[in-house]
Amino acid sequence: MASMREEQLRANRRLTRQILGAIALILALIGLFTVVGWCISGLRTVLDDSDKKAGYADRLYGLVIFDTLPFEDVNAVDPSTFKQAAIWGALYMTQKNGGSLDEYERDADTGSILLPKLEVDTYITNLLGPDYEVPEGSFTAGEMNYQYDAEKQCYLVPVTGSVAMYTPKVEKISTQSGKTYVTVGYIPTGINSNNGELALTAPTEPTKYMDYVFSRGENRKWYLTAMQESEMKPAATATPVPTEAAGAMDTQSMVEENLDSTMTDIVGIDPDANPEEPAPEEQGGEEEPAEENGGEEPPAE
Repeated sequence: MASMREEQLRANRRLTRQILGAIALILALIGLFTVVGWCISGLRTVLDDSDKKAGYADRLYGLVIFDTLPFEDVNAVDPSTFKQAAIWGALYMTQKNGGSLDEYERDADTGSILLPKLEVDTYITNLLGPDYEVPEGSFTAGEMNYQYDAEKQCYLVPVTGSVAMYTPKVEKISTQSGKTYVTVGYIPTGINSNNGELALTAPTEPTKYMDYVFSRGENRKWYLTAMQESEMKPAATATPVPTEAAGAMDTQSMVEENLDSTMTDIVGIDPDANPEEPAPEEQGGEEEPAEENGGEEPPAE
């Protein structure tokens, strides 16, 4: 009788040890999977530089949209190039951060945005470093004129429908010989066409690439020092959209064109028509629809 009881107790203890061993094994596996998951997540965080790429795209936005020409030294570039880039880069950042251009004060005579000089200087400092001196005053870049209001410490920015030729897409970031190379893809915008008209078939992938070179400056921050053509080439399927060779598109003409077309749609008149020219007389009691002839009157029969 005692022997059977001892055998039963041994069996119960054996079962208890097996159950505890199974629980310990399950907990160990859960812990192992958790640690592996943490390692994978940490590795992805280290390898994922999307935030870094987005930061560089924001800093370079103003230069990319105007298709700035390559340079080996920022001090050899016309300062108006960086001032124009800073103006539109600052406006872009305002909208990206949830703001609106309606928040800015407008010039009563021209309707231009009054962009504070402080925003322009801050953008340039973040891009080129605190040692780069920003000249003050009105300037012209491409076809755009920017007036400076010394009293209000603001730049008058013409209100346009669109000025961007390209939008940036940072492809890769690498460090070589103490310099950081940021390879940026240029994606043409909808208006980047040979005649300045809306191009509905504009590519959605970059049609060219440029390398922006950054060097470490004050406070161990990286600042732009050069821009050069990249060894990275667009895919064969990405067909470049032809652009004007003037370095920057004829933006002012485009704006005037847009304004004229807007007035035509609203008022319903031809802006090129002579207001003193009498309307054609009706013949036969019915008016025949006029054929489109490029704005010219049809020849008299």
